[in-house]
Amino acid sequence: MNIKIKSTQDDEPKKIVWNSPKFELVDVVTGKSVSHKAKVKLQWSEKFLYILFDVNDDHIWGTFRNNDDPLYEQEAVEIFMSYGEETPKEYFELQFSPNLVKYDAWVKIPTGSRHDKSFSVNVGWNFEKLEFEQEIDASGDEVKKGVWQTYVKIPAAEIKGSDFKKGDILRGNLFRIDGHPKQNSFQALSPNFEKTPNFHTPEKFATFELI
Repeated sequence: MNIKIKSTQDDEPKKIVWNSPKFELVDVVTGKSVSHKAKVKLQWSEKFLYILFDVNDDHIWGTFRNNDDPLYEQEAVEIFMSYGEETPKEYFELQFSPNLVKYDAWVKIPTGSRHDKSFSVNVGWNFEKLEFEQEIDASGDEVKKGVWQTYVKIPAAEIKGSDFKKGDILRGNLFRIDGHPKQNSFQALSPNFEKTPNFHTPEKFATFELI
């Protein structure tokens, strides 16, 4: 999957005129559309990559309260990303629950398989200047049925090591985990069609071109 990301001059995600397409996440195993949809938008400036998750949910929930708690065990949106066109052997993993809780880690996957003993996830690694905001519209529903949005602002220096420029290529994938009281929906921008949901498949990551 090849995706072109448009540029913006704004520095605040909530003030951006999102002139890029909205992409729908699909079932990671089948590639089919799901009933409770999640959509994403991406834009960039020289200094930042901006990502917006727009999630429909029939029961917004999460019990974790501390950064780097295992958010992947409940509901979350996730970003896996690296700089460069080649299939990555290392990348950051970034997750958000609908409680303003963040999980960030550095993944090493030298062989491309999470089942290899060389696969490692360093949860002690952290972004230095990441910014994010959330909005939840549950319309007073007692079970918090509604929409939640997550705005993410990632410094170019923490992805590329310098400012972005037109023509730069990123490799990555965007995910959403849904389901209450147990997870029952695993969604991706670029599905990998593995029978058991496994997000760590860098050879299936999308290619993002900054235009």
